[in-house]
Amino acid sequence: MPRMTKDDDPEAYIEAFEQTAIQTGLDRSQWGHQLGGLVIDEAQAAYRALFREEAQDYEVVKAAILYRLEISPESYRQAFRAHKPRESK
Repeated sequence: MPRMTKDDDPEAYIEAFEQTAIQTGLDRSQWGHQLGGLVIDEAQAAYRALFREEAQDYEVVKAAILYRLEISPESYRQAFRAHKPRESK
């Protein structure tokens, strides 16, 4: 799997990572470590801030990354409310 780029949607990247991990038969105990090595910038900072034991738990890694990037149902609600519809001509 290629490393995450600045243009990647973090949620879509994580979903693609999960699908790739399943398809390649990667042992789930390795998912957290593998994802941590593929993410960049703030996501990488979230991974590196975890204790070693936490970094081995994929769900903890995923949650830490999404939290650090402020991706939650509340952030989607705020983005939706802030969105301005285009004016039709």
